[in-house]
Amino acid sequence: MGAGGRSARQDEAARLQELLHRMEPQLRLLEGAVAVLRALWETADSLEPIVLASLARLAEEPVDQLTTCWQEALDAARGR
Repeated sequence: MGAGGRSARQDEAARLQELLHRMEPQLRLLEGAVAVLRALWETADSLEPIVLASLARLAEEPVDQLTTCWQEALDAARGR
């Protein structure tokens, strides 16, 4: 049994849950970035390249963090 009398399966489930919760803020940020892009696409006649570059930079870190969390969650689900 793990710490506090928990089984290995409970420890894995807790780790997976923690990883999924870590993904939520990045998903919300990406959701906001997509909403901004959608609004720009619908209303703007032309976009300056700096706008797109800024949005890309804004999304870069959350995507990296999500990718890491997702891989860790898959590993936890597979029992690695």
